[in-house]
Amino acid sequence: MSVDHIIAKISFHGKDFEIIVDSKKIDAYKNGKITDINDILIVDDIFRNLRKVKSLDKGVLFKNNNTILRIEDSELNTVFKTTDHQIIAKKIIDDGEIQYTTEQRKEFLERKQRAVINLIVSQSIDPRTNTPHTSARIESAMKQAKISVDMHKSAESQVQDIIKNITSILPIKLEFKEIEINAPIKYAGLLKKIMQDFGQIQKENWVGPNYIAIISMGGGLVDAFLGKVNGLTHGDTMCKILS
Repeated sequence: MSVDHIIAKISFHGKDFEIIVDSKKIDAYKNGKITDINDILIVDDIFRNLRKVKSLDKGVLFKNNNTILRIEDSELNTVFKTTDHQIIAKKIIDDGEIQYTTEQRKEFLERKQRAVINLIVSQSIDPRTNTPHTSARIESAMKQAKISVDMHKSAESQVQDIIKNITSILPIKLEFKEIEINAPIKYAGLLKKIMQDFGQIQKENWVGPNYIAIISMGGGLVDAFLGKVNGLTHGDTMCKILS
């Protein structure tokens, strides 16, 4: 199967239930940047033995030949109490495991490391010269500090800890921005989790039906943060950059 496609699997009573998802979008879904399960599904069906698939030829996928098996709705209903493929796919991704091949794992780790390095470059400077660090310099410092990125976490959520761990090797200074958040109180829990991933909450308060907070974060994270907040709260949050 192509490196662009990945298998997600969950097991019940000794039987596997598998789906095919877009490898380039699975991280975005896991981190809340994509909320519609249909956006990451390659094929809208539940299967078994997908490791034996060499291509996504529909004739192979839908031929019940005891090798690659499309699971019938009767079995799905018995196990999941529903035949809705989107509901089942969401459970498989949320509660199951992602079946990375060695090639995929290597590529995804390299992709995540590039994303982390690019974020650090975009939001920091060398305090000795007040100029940006190069990607090569950041990568070298990470190697010296023996830092490995986590392929299952967003790049944004890893930046702060990585910077702390390389400052003894490479002088680095973050450029911070403060952002005020004003949202309906129903989004408070969700927003707090997002803010903790991106930076530090400076203040928070509940005023009537609204949740108001101020967060400080690296300047290079602002656009990604605003996009995520807007997407997850459906545009129902006001964000103001204070500095």
